[in-house]
Amino acid sequence: MPSPPPPPHRLAAWARRPALAIGLLAVAVAVSVAHGQPPPADRPSGVSVVVGSVADEPPRIGPVLLVTGGGVVRFDTNTRRQVPLPLPRGVLAQRVWSVHGWAVVLGRLPDGAAGRLPDEDRPGQLRPTHGRTAAYLVRAGRPAVPLGLAEQVVPAADGRAVWLASGTLATRVALPTGRRQVAVHLPRAARLVADTPAGLVATTGTVAAEAPAQKPRPGAPSPTVGDRVARTVGAAADPAGAPAVAVPATGAAASAGGAGAVSTAGDVPLSTLLVQHNGLTRFVAEAEALAAVGDVVLVRRADLRLGVAPLSAVRPARWLPELSAVEATGPARLDFHGATFAVLARVNEHLRLMVGPTSADSEADINVVALEGGMLPPSPAPPAFTVSGWVLAPRPDGRVVYYFAGERAGLLLGSDLPPATAVAQG
Repeated sequence: MPSPPPPPHRLAAWARRPALAIGLLAVAVAVSVAHGQPPPADRPSGVSVVVGSVADEPPRIGPVLLVTGGGVVRFDTNTRRQVPLPLPRGVLAQRVWSVHGWAVVLGRLPDGAAGRLPDEDRPGQLRPTHGRTAAYLVRAGRPAVPLGLAEQVVPAADGRAVWLASGTLATRVALPTGRRQVAVHLPRAARLVADTPAGLVATTGTVAAEAPAQKPRPGAPSPTVGDRVARTVGAAADPAGAPAVAVPATGAAASAGGAGAVSTAGDVPLSTLLVQHNGLTRFVAEAEALAAVGDVVLVRRADLRLGVAPLSAVRPARWLPELSAVEATGPARLDFHGATFAVLARVNEHLRLMVGPTSADSEADINVVALEGGMLPPSPAPPAFTVSGWVLAPRPDGRVVYYFAGERAGLLLGSDLPPATAVAQG
């Protein structure tokens, strides 16, 4: 007679309990969240993209401009050599652009006592230089050319100049001479975003604590302008065919708040505006403008959802697929055709780069690139596009990521690059 089977081991019996599977799942979720990955309940989260180590043969994309250590260098990825682009003594570089081959830098001025500013910036006013920023044209082996005080710098759509915005005044400055060509008054509390063939794109307003009683409609003036806007009599329509409104200068009192200041009339929804050179302004979208190229403007609602709005027609914005696990909180760029967007985002406390087509209709169209290497920076620089459509983005550790939309992996531009906080092809 065969002997009875031995009793099951206590460990084997415990392992078959459902509690073990639940516990292991909880541990896996906790580990993934700790490493910046969203928990399963937070899907959809786009297509995750990893960034590999430096390849044996780093990408060769010609020269790039890097902000590193408060200065600017031009690094040639073909020869692997770098050339410093000098700034005035004490000026710390913040951002850099390549405009038709010219390197333009926004730098923070050294602290100093109050002094008289140029008449074209603030006529007859005295103001200390603490925390002030200015734009410079920088060149190898030659002194920097001061372009003027600026809070924002925007390359001109024709590639021959830059727009410098300070307060409510935007001034077009020619390159490389630095000659001021035209000045445009922006709406109160506006921030300049981009220059397009249709006009200047600006963002104004703040996120309302409560829903507004009445939403602005296409063709109507921005709610931040309020009763200070006077409708022109017999004015021609703007290029989009919508009625235009004249936005008068708001004076020094409004300018003192600088770009992004909160209107004293109360909080209003975020708004995207198209400002003509003659001051006529048209409402585009009830959202924050992040970037604009040609006829396309990338916008972001108060709930952080991205969308695309046209500038040549009065149509509502088309909202892109929402990634519940990824918060699009950072600055953004569009490629040179307005077909691909790149925006800095976050997953928990980890920095990410969202890249996808502006025609995306599914979360699978959007790639989420890991930008690891340190803590989330408080004010990261926007990504940059190359002329061939690749995205450049500095990581928190200063390494530069090189990525093309739709690829399943990103690259590092090279280990011999100096650590960078901002980058541009140039």
